[in-house]
Amino acid sequence: MTFGERMRELLEQGAVVSKEFAAKAGEKAQDWGSRGLEASKEFAAKAGAKAQELGEIGVLKVEIKQFEGQAKKLIGRLGAELYSRFTEKDTQSVSRDDAAVGAILSEIAAVKEAIEKREDELRKRKP
Repeated sequence: MTFGERMRELLEQGAVVSKEFAAKAGEKAQDWGSRGLEASKEFAAKAGAKAQELGEIGVLKVEIKQFEGQAKKLIGRLGAELYSRFTEKDTQSVSRDDAAVGAILSEIAAVKEAIEKREDELRKRKP
């Protein structure tokens, strides 16, 4: 075998080895790409779930603040009603059985119950 023939044979062998290497590298890269895509999908799903959970927690906190504001207004209304009764109407005593006072007290109790319900839900959701 001549030197030229030997070189040609070596070049052909090198080309075959290069093609095999490139094919294996391509398969490996595709496998890594698939794994990366799967990991990205999993990460996106987890991030989306966490964002939704945080959004729900935020809604609960806002609702609690709104109910607290409503309770303060009702307590103010109760105070105004009692003040009016004692000063303007010269009433000596007021009972929770009084229609106006009882209605305000019932509203306050309902609002406080709503606050407690949301606070319990918030405690369940917090890590």
